[in-house]
Amino acid sequence: MSGTRGIMVITGATGLLGRALCGVFARDGWHVRALCRDAGAKFNHPGVSVHACDLPERIDAGAFAGARVVIHAAYSMRSTSRAADEQVNLRGSRRVLELAREAGVHRFVFVSTTSAHPRAQGFYGQSKYMLEQELDPSRDLIVRPGLILDSKAGLFVRMLKTVRSTGLAPMFGGGRQVIQTVHIDDLTAAFARAIEMDLTGTLVVCEHRGLEMRDLFREMGRRLGRPVRIVPLPFAPVLLMLRAAEALGLRLPVSSENLLGLRSLERVDSRLSLERLGLQVRDAGQSLNDLLSTETKRDEATR
Repeated sequence: MSGTRGIMVITGATGLLGRALCGVFARDGWHVRALCRDAGAKFNHPGVSVHACDLPERIDAGAFAGARVVIHAAYSMRSTSRAADEQVNLRGSRRVLELAREAGVHRFVFVSTTSAHPRAQGFYGQSKYMLEQELDPSRDLIVRPGLILDSKAGLFVRMLKTVRSTGLAPMFGGGRQVIQTVHIDDLTAAFARAIEMDLTGTLVVCEHRGLEMRDLFREMGRRLGRPVRIVPLPFAPVLLMLRAAEALGLRLPVSSENLLGLRSLERVDSRLSLERLGLQVRDAGQSLNDLLSTETKRDEATR
């Protein structure tokens, strides 16, 4: 039975953002159709039903029937080759959009990234930007999040584990790249407001000022009580090493795409988007305080 607000399709529903969105919208009265590779995935809400989605071919087309909103959050980060990435991410995303159009879905929401711009060096940012150009700003919504801070999964958790276990912070270019973060709860609130307000176009959702990468690592270490030592690394040799490891199927804390994205990172202005949403987001320090204090309390409760 549909929720009081209607039917919403969310792809990539078992990912960091996708799972969080499923919970938020199901609690808000939507019937959420969660599209994911794992047919046995479990969600802690009766308003969520699971449907097959393994891009680019295996997508449950029936899941789009009667849907009011589609949020496309599925995107492979397990790069094995450019050809494979094009098949999964470009062809797969286009197929999701095609199914949404065929089903007459009112609003298509594409989860992009602040790394999406014409000068992006990594395929992740390049492909997201390419797909953005294929959408209709008068009827579709593009959301560009900054670095998502959550204590459960994602790049931030891998960074946190490195600091906790080694106290080392590998840095390229002196670590002066400005990182603009967004707390997972602020990001899901932005999606909820955007859908409620029926917004279209592009929204940039992250803290406006940001802080340098090296300072982000230092702030993490300070809150963990772990002194951080900055380790300068040469870009080209490390990129070659990462690509060789990925070709062998090895999973490392940082990917070649992460590295390329970092090198072409550009600071973005999120003020207008946040004004459209009527939303204030936490800065990195506030997010770290929240996430790490919650994590500490959870650890103490399990002792």
